[in-house]
Amino acid sequence: MERRDGLAPKETVNAPSLLAVLELYFEAFAEVDPARRRELLARCMTEGGEIWGPNLRFTGYDAISDKISAFHRNWPGCRLVLASGLVTFADFVRFGVAFLGPEGTVVARGESISEFAADGRIRCVVPFWEMKLPPLPASWPKEWAATASG
Repeated sequence: MERRDGLAPKETVNAPSLLAVLELYFEAFAEVDPARRRELLARCMTEGGEIWGPNLRFTGYDAISDKISAFHRNWPGCRLVLASGLVTFADFVRFGVAFLGPEGTVVARGESISEFAADGRIRCVVPFWEMKLPPLPASWPKEWAATASG
């Protein structure tokens, strides 16, 4: 299977190096100084890195930095933190995240699926915040459905 960047597949990313990059990512989210935040983003994300939202896509250091500034405005005193261990597969990592309020209490939970580039930095983050999956459509064929009873 060829990767999106055209390179040959590599081994599954390793947890210690992922944790180091994720620590920089969370530090960037906590940083209020735009210049320092951009430096942190450059260390943990690729230049064309993206954060996808339900209706928006933030691409590149400037757009992601602006998104983080909006986070600080919309969630004053809160910070993004890691809320679980990591599940890895090829270049993808799935992990729990949370927003901690100023008192250290969880104010929102979710999970992210991130794609890592060949250089070990984050290429793409797709966060899912407190999103329970909806029920199957009533029209879905029963032979292709799992029901609550089995």
